[in-house]
Amino acid sequence: MLLGEVWPLALAAALTPTLFALQVLVVSGPKWHSRALAVIFGSGVVFAAFFALVLGGLSRLPDASTGTKSWSAYMVEAVAGAILLVIAAWLLRPHAAADRRMEAKVKSHADHASPTVFAGLAAYMTLTDFSTLVLIVPALHDITRSTASAPEKLLVVGFVFACVMLPVLSPPAAAHFLGERGLRALNRMYALLMGHQLQVMGAVAGVIGVLLLSQGLRGL
Repeated sequence: MLLGEVWPLALAAALTPTLFALQVLVVSGPKWHSRALAVIFGSGVVFAAFFALVLGGLSRLPDASTGTKSWSAYMVEAVAGAILLVIAAWLLRPHAAADRRMEAKVKSHADHASPTVFAGLAAYMTLTDFSTLVLIVPALHDITRSTASAPEKLLVVGFVFACVMLPVLSPPAAAHFLGERGLRALNRMYALLMGHQLQVMGAVAGVIGVLLLSQGLRGL
């Protein structure tokens, strides 16, 4: 089943602490409804454009809709794995100063910035979230080379998209439906992540990178 092939990469791509931390800071501040929607819009536009570009490119490969794992599929895995390992090596270094700069930047905008500023900040953070973007490529390649029907492929693409949007969707959902209790839980998670969010991303990128690289090299 196509979803069974794709979900591990999709869930790994959903682990984006930087976007989650941004949205937690937004929903914990004033006028959070419009700003949270702006963050969702900014991140969503970047991801949607990336999905469209990658799907368009992968659908032109010789293995599109063949159901077979060709040389190109193994090459995509090997290249994605190698890139993820490079990213992981950088992310696993201490980046406390970068974390503090991001937090200070968001808090400096908290009282006066328009939703447009938050949309731009979210778009920039999404565009520079290289580990998530790289993880998306082999997941979408599994979809394009599958022999599943077009509606099933569309549903699985939607699942992958929902996973990568989860970090910016879950904080406003928790704040809206759980109120102060949700905010307290979010801030506890934020406190645990702050100072370690890049290392979390690095660990995920490293594990998935090793798996993808080994799979790709075995098939080449």
